Amino acid sequence: MHEFPTRRQMLLAVLMATALAALIEWAWASPDAASPLPRVLTTAALVLTCAGTPALLLAHARERTRRERDAALRSAGDSSALRDAIMDVTPVGFAFFDRNLRYIHVNAALAAMNGLPAGGHLGRHVSEVMPELGRLLAPRLKSALETDAPVQDTCLEVETPAAPGEPRFWFGSYSRVRGTGGEVLGVIASLSELTERMRAEESLQEHEGLLDVLTRSLPDYLWGGKLRDGALRDFYCTPVIERTTGYPASAFAEPGPGGGPPPLWAEMIHPEDRARYRARIESLAPGSEVELEHRLICADGRVRWVRSRAAASAKDNQGELHVGCVVTDITDRYLADELRQRLHESFRRSAQEWRRTFDAVTSPLVVLGADGTIQSLNAAACILFGGLDPSGQPLSTVASEPPWSSTLPLVDELRRTHGSLIREVKDPRSRRTWELAAAWVDEVGGEDSRIIVVATEVTRLLELQASLRRSETMAAMGAIVAGVAHEVRNPLFSISAVVDAVEATVGARAELAPYLDVLRGEVRRLNHLTQELFEYGRPTRGEWVEGPVRPVVEEALAACALTGEQSRVTVTQTLAEALPAVRMDSRRLFHVFRNVLENAVQHSPAGTTVKVATSPLEEEGRAWVRCTVRDGGPGFREEDLPHVFEPFFSKRRGGTGLGLSIVQRILEEHQGVIRLRNHPEGGAEVTLLLPAVSSPSVSLHLDSLAS
Repeated sequence: MHEFPTRRQMLLAVLMATALAALIEWAWASPDAASPLPRVLTTAALVLTCAGTPALLLAHARERTRRERDAALRSAGDSSALRDAIMDVTPVGFAFFDRNLRYIHVNAALAAMNGLPAGGHLGRHVSEVMPELGRLLAPRLKSALETDAPVQDTCLEVETPAAPGEPRFWFGSYSRVRGTGGEVLGVIASLSELTERMRAEESLQEHEGLLDVLTRSLPDYLWGGKLRDGALRDFYCTPVIERTTGYPASAFAEPGPGGGPPPLWAEMIHPEDRARYRARIESLAPGSEVELEHRLICADGRVRWVRSRAAASAKDNQGELHVGCVVTDITDRYLADELRQRLHESFRRSAQEWRRTFDAVTSPLVVLGADGTIQSLNAAACILFGGLDPSGQPLSTVASEPPWSSTLPLVDELRRTHGSLIREVKDPRSRRTWELAAAWVDEVGGEDSRIIVVATEVTRLLELQASLRRSETMAAMGAIVAGVAHEVRNPLFSISAVVDAVEATVGARAELAPYLDVLRGEVRRLNHLTQELFEYGRPTRGEWVEGPVRPVVEEALAACALTGEQSRVTVTQTLAEALPAVRMDSRRLFHVFRNVLENAVQHSPAGTTVKVATSPLEEEGRAWVRCTVRDGGPGFREEDLPHVFEPFFSKRRGGTGLGLSIVQRILEEHQGVIRLRNHPEGGAEVTLLLPAVSSPSVSLHLDSLAS
């Protein structure tokens, strides 16, 4: 192949030929030439010179052309090698087909996609390599040969030896290739694997569908967005928001001012909760969570309680936090909690009222389980247990004293009979009497049975009954005694008058004096008995006044002074200066003090002392005036103590047995108390208690004899 000179080289040769012609013409035309030989030599030299110059130029041009061709070939080879390298490393499959649709070039990616080596493609028709694939590709390749516009397959489903039995999805693009002269050389095909992408899209669509179904089936709605510089952006929410709030989901689609959430997002929060809600949401830290309960104002004006659980992600590359929130309607739960709280408060108030009512019952009341365990008891029962609350303990372990110790047999009997019982029990030590009422109670429709025990102290009632019986007896006896005394007084007066008449008539005869003394002594004794009978049977009609009791005691001491001197018994007194006033009949109360003092003097041997003392006393929440009389005698005999207040009971020679009975009766009229005991240091001690007028009026209370 010959290289032709360039235009520049041709121009240079023409110029040299023109110069040569001019030189030859000058040589032959010069007048200085002596002979034609120099001209011939000169011309020959010029001709040779001019003839060699173009040849030299042509040689140089050929060398330069060769170098340029070699450089072009090397560049083409490098380009071809670079093209092959690029095609081999690209994940996109490339193939070049000639006009007869035979494979001319196949890269490694396409060979791998087909599952065949690249050499197995070259020179073979597209239908020969893989008939099924060729059937799909041949029409597309032919279409590409007929147009300069690329032909594309958006989704080509094929099955290849690389994955037999598994459909694969490709994206294909086919373009016609022309030569430098414009002739059609073939078609190039680029194929991309879309299988995994399509599967991922299908999976994504499936998951999106499941997520959509899930979000629509949940009663909660979700919203989300991005926190940027403490402000919420890119707000979105699920359509379920309409179900909870009544607002359509489209009302939350448009962003608010500055790209923030729609205004309705904050406006539907109750005004009292709005500031707290926004502050908690917009202050979320990366990776933190927040939960709060608040109120929503729905589209119809109703107020609903909801619980919002919001969580923030870590910061992304733009420094933003992705926030998601689940909003749960808790109105029913909140209303139920509110109702439960009201019921609880109602139950608490009912329990308090029941407890107060239970404790207001003055009688001790205990509720036992069927096994005898104490389940509850009132305040009065706690007092009987020593101020302790033995709830939860078996009654058998804490019932050490009456009346509870007497309850155990009743409980055992009720377990057998399932009925009710009433028993009267006494406490010998405290001389208190109780009426125990116990009943078995079955729960309606249940097996949790109860035993209810009520202990009612009847000591006072029994004393009142005894006092009433005694009063009735004394009243009847008083009437009889008063009648007898009245009838006896007249004969006694006559006898006394006869004795005086005999003494006046007969005179002072010595032999009659003893008889007259006996008669007078017996008359005096009968008169004293008659006086006491009158006092015992006297109806209660006195002159009641409120005043100090000390003058009455001092008057009684003065009346007994002579008796003490005659008996050589010393009477000492310790009377308090300030004593509360009492309501009294001073005449009858004088009789009480005198009678007690005379008994003390009469029972004291000569040379002993009777001690009298008065003092104020606070007992069982009441104010009393106490008067004690202690003699110097041997004291009461234990067997006589239960009978000393019985009429006509006396162990003293010459006694009528009415003294203490009269004292007891008069003290009962004054709502007072008399107590008898033997003093630890010797002698009998009588204690008289009179209620102070500052103390509430009470019924008669008689303490049994103290030990």
